[in-house]
Amino acid sequence: MAPGGIPGVARNCWAGALIVAIALRTHRAHCTDPPEHFLLQEKSECHYTNGMQRVRYLKRLIWGQQEICYYDSDLGFSVARTELGRPIAEYWNSKEQFLIGQSRRRCVFCVWAPLPRCLSLTHTVKPRVKISTLKAESSHRPSLLVCSATGFYPSEIATKWFKNGQEETAGVVSRELLHNGDWTFQIQVTLETKPRWGDVYTCQVEHISLQTPITMQWAQLGSPSPLPPPP
Repeated sequence: MAPGGIPGVARNCWAGALIVAIALRTHRAHCTDPPEHFLLQEKSECHYTNGMQRVRYLKRLIWGQQEICYYDSDLGFSVARTELGRPIAEYWNSKEQFLIGQSRRRCVFCVWAPLPRCLSLTHTVKPRVKISTLKAESSHRPSLLVCSATGFYPSEIATKWFKNGQEETAGVVSRELLHNGDWTFQIQVTLETKPRWGDVYTCQVEHISLQTPITMQWAQLGSPSPLPPPP
């Protein structure tokens, strides 16, 4: 820390002066006189959906009584609300360190998770998928196939069961979504069925972190295995 300084204050003052300079220059470019007195405000907001399953951070810049631009963590960049805010939003978006800093702010102000872990969750985490079985106590009762997806973020996920290439809907039960305590999630989707020799069951998982769905297969005499990559 510089002698007599407070961390962050000098940087914030410099940034505020730059924003004021851009705003005044914009007034001149539009041949309008800047107000004799003005108020520049910066507001930070945290928005939560379903508890902590989705966390959105907003940084709003207000000139006088009008919002002129804002940063949105869901978008990952800044958006102008007025012509006055356009050069400021463009300036923010041109600075990689600013965008990284806003991700850190989301962690510090909204998520309260350890910074390295939180920053990894600023984007997405891929699920791990496996199939397990619960055999019926007698041959007259159906068996349970369990498709487990664990360690993914965010929480939105879609899991489907297929039998010999046809989607199964009857006998499919989705368990409650569970929070792992480290900001990731897990879920189990079971299929009640009576496997016969030669039947092939497939669990398909779709998530925003995946370019293509994850598919796992289970056969009557086999163990779970990933599908081979296409030729």
